[in-house]
Amino acid sequence: MRALWFLIVTTAVQTFSQTPEELLKLAQESFTNPSGFEFDGSGVLQPDGSSWQVTFPVVIAAAPAPLETPYAPVHPAGRTGGSLQWTKTGEGNDQKPNHVGIPFAVAGNWEMIAANVTSVKEVGTERLPLNGEMTDCRVLEVHYTPLPDGTERSPVKYSICSDKHLVLKKTMVYSTGRLPTDPSGLWTITFDTVHFHRPAPQWLLDMKNLPETATRTEWLGKEAPGFRLSDLSGQKVELSALRGKAVLLGFWSTACRPCIREMSNIQKVAEEHKDDLIVWGVSFDQPDRDKKWLAQHQQQFPTLSDTEYEVSDLYKVHGIPASVLIDAKGIVRGYWEGPVTTDDLEAALKRVTLGK
Repeated sequence: MRALWFLIVTTAVQTFSQTPEELLKLAQESFTNPSGFEFDGSGVLQPDGSSWQVTFPVVIAAAPAPLETPYAPVHPAGRTGGSLQWTKTGEGNDQKPNHVGIPFAVAGNWEMIAANVTSVKEVGTERLPLNGEMTDCRVLEVHYTPLPDGTERSPVKYSICSDKHLVLKKTMVYSTGRLPTDPSGLWTITFDTVHFHRPAPQWLLDMKNLPETATRTEWLGKEAPGFRLSDLSGQKVELSALRGKAVLLGFWSTACRPCIREMSNIQKVAEEHKDDLIVWGVSFDQPDRDKKWLAQHQQQFPTLSDTEYEVSDLYKVHGIPASVLIDAKGIVRGYWEGPVTTDDLEAALKRVTLGK
């Protein structure tokens, strides 16, 4: 009996031997495990001031590392949304929300949960189900560095399985829509099933087989929708006033890493064709955030502010980066979703703008 008691105490001490910072890093590593894995669970959103709650499925998975690099960290992908289930949880007379966007900040970036951290504090414990059994979790409250425009981020709470170092719950306050002015809500992601040493699910294989860049052929030959936006200095820019030269619109955000990588390609083409081509970035971020980011990274990229998503909706932008080439008569001649190469831009300009 004494030996059994010693074993129990030793196990408990080992389980809690990690500092909160160490536990967070171990949990982050589980989302890059080279054996391949799948986390299955659900998300819940309770919008502020609403008597409605929405539930949605969440799956995070990664394929095993390639045979030639069997110990290399993998990069997880997520699948969220699907069937949204609304439930009346209060006595208010408010209408069910028409639309909810599931932000990447809520349902993604799992392999970065220990990055850009300013403080980690343990705030409690709880028991949560994992693969059909209840397991002990430590609850960590994590504070992150401010956004590039100086905006403070709300803290995030992670419930991490003490012995397996797996995140079983994430709770945070975040916007319920695309706009900064959209109401906030309490988001909770919970995983109750986790398996490692698994092949990639079919949906992940299908995602990996998709081309990185797609051409929106349905737009080619159509008149470009007109718009009027402000640049980062507050000056109004109207598309119709740019007639007579080709225009390249580049939809981007400071939070979009592929957009940042693509920026140098667009800048190179803009410089080489400055007599024939006008380039405008179209950003979803706040102007002050863009100005600060461009200054910090010493980038010269003329940018229009589309914080209300007016132009994005006009051009039916599904994802960023997206680039739209408009000829001197206002007709769409190129539309790429995903990173566009210098060769593709040059070829389109030769065919359309330069008449070659």
